Amino acid sequence: MRNAMEQTANNTAIFERFDKKRNRILLFCLIGAFVVGLAYTWSVLQMPFIQQLGGDSVTSTVVLCYTVTVVTSCMAPSVFGSFTKKLGPKRTVLLGTLLFGLGYIISGRTTNMALFFLSFGLGTGIGSGFIYPTIMGYMATVFPDKRGSVSGAIAGVYGGASIIWSPLLAGWIEQSGLTFALLIAGVIALVCIGAVSLMIEPVPEGYGEYKVKAAAPSGTSKTVRKTTLPDLTRGQMVKTSMFYVAIIAFAFGCTSGMMVISQVSSIMQKSFAMTATDAAFYVSVTSFMSMMGRFIWGWVTDHFNKYVTLSIICGLPILTMGLLVVSSSLPLTVACLAVTALCYGGFGSTITPITADLFGSKHVTENYGVMYLSFGFAGLIGPQLAVNFSSGGDYTAAYLVAAVISVIALIMALIVRRKVTSSLEVSA
Repeated sequence: MRNAMEQTANNTAIFERFDKKRNRILLFCLIGAFVVGLAYTWSVLQMPFIQQLGGDSVTSTVVLCYTVTVVTSCMAPSVFGSFTKKLGPKRTVLLGTLLFGLGYIISGRTTNMALFFLSFGLGTGIGSGFIYPTIMGYMATVFPDKRGSVSGAIAGVYGGASIIWSPLLAGWIEQSGLTFALLIAGVIALVCIGAVSLMIEPVPEGYGEYKVKAAAPSGTSKTVRKTTLPDLTRGQMVKTSMFYVAIIAFAFGCTSGMMVISQVSSIMQKSFAMTATDAAFYVSVTSFMSMMGRFIWGWVTDHFNKYVTLSIICGLPILTMGLLVVSSSLPLTVACLAVTALCYGGFGSTITPITADLFGSKHVTENYGVMYLSFGFAGLIGPQLAVNFSSGGDYTAAYLVAAVISVIALIMALIVRRKVTSSLEVSA
């Protein structure tokens, strides 16, 4: 009995020491998320890269390189999952930092297309795929009591970073050229995200349970909810039916938002005869709404049922896309696109806590890396809807298909909620 009491006291002391560090760790991870948000500045870099690599004749090839970047960033956590598991979060982020930072530096100095694909396409793509998902998964274990809010904050900073980075890069390029701009960006990434890797340390065993109990109101016992799928590894997770239902909900739920985020400029120009400059304002609106969605839905996830939240952000695009099918007025279009972007942002803050809830906290870093593929799937499907199901300025068919996909996402979200509800074991 005495030994057990001493062990409990030692564990409590370890947990309290870690408590004092975690806000500092969060601050560094937010800085890291902001820097890796450089990945969203392609619209600023595209034309300078085209000019550097040969002019208009290489436009399609240069754009293809960005597609490689997006795909590799989404697939890296899954493809290299076994490798990064052995490395651990600290060394995974450090390796990602080297790939990401050097990728920018080298791509800004080369006129060779193959080296450009290696440095920018694979380097920055795999690098960001190592950094961002690892930070998200790690912070879910550092803040088991505030997963939604913390995930939303990191995702919001990551997604909204381009609001600051884009004008900065554009100014550096205009004043000193692409090579200088990407040298500065690369060095900032190496220094700042490298510092994040140094802050990462193992989370004490049992810390999650300790924080859940500590979060209970004084004088009450915290309700503990466990699914029938506790602490599954990546290999075990992908063998469950729950995994496939959940990832379809995430991927299809993100699709409408991905279509809006990637195509809002074209939609406004083609549907309402706007200039590129005028349409850029609406790009900023949807980007802002996406960023706010990560904060808002993250907070909602922490304070209300996370599966109801998932159902809402999957279901609202059915309404917004449906309204766009029957009406083409400018105010309604802007409102519907904005709400869709708000819901899209919500997935950035809900996937992490739901992954931890469904498959356990122990392996959430690697499991989130697999779930991160949902953004890649949405990135492949969403933009293609607007391209293949539109005619001139008429996007009615694209909106209709997006609404149908959102219906499927909602059905999957409801199935997840039903399975979780039926498998909960509630204990006081």
